[in-house]
Amino acid sequence: MRYTPQMNEVHSSQFAPIAIVSGFFRNVRWPVLAICTLYVYLAFHALSGSQGVVNWVNNDTRAEILQSRLDNLTLQKQVLEAKVEALSVEQLDIDVLDQLSREKLFYSYPKELTIWLDPEG
Repeated sequence: MRYTPQMNEVHSSQFAPIAIVSGFFRNVRWPVLAICTLYVYLAFHALSGSQGVVNWVNNDTRAEILQSRLDNLTLQKQVLEAKVEALSVEQLDIDVLDQLSREKLFYSYPKELTIWLDPEG
């Protein structure tokens, strides 16, 4: 087979997009392109990274919820501590002890009649 120019002829219109791109990269300075790429990378991770702005807002909301739970549990702890203090040996009140044993343990004497009142009524 003999070489003919028509078979291997390359048209310049086929490579026009490549010429445009290569012309762009020829005119752009590589340090500027590298710095811009770095800025885009940092901006992306500043917004959506594990410690980004979006998670920061979520963590702020979660911290408020957890703080309110902590306040509620602290109040419950103080109430329980007051009840424990009322049952201490130094301040033992027989009536309080009798009342708690009847409420919590359902303890009563065999011939005793207990009438439970509705606490809401």
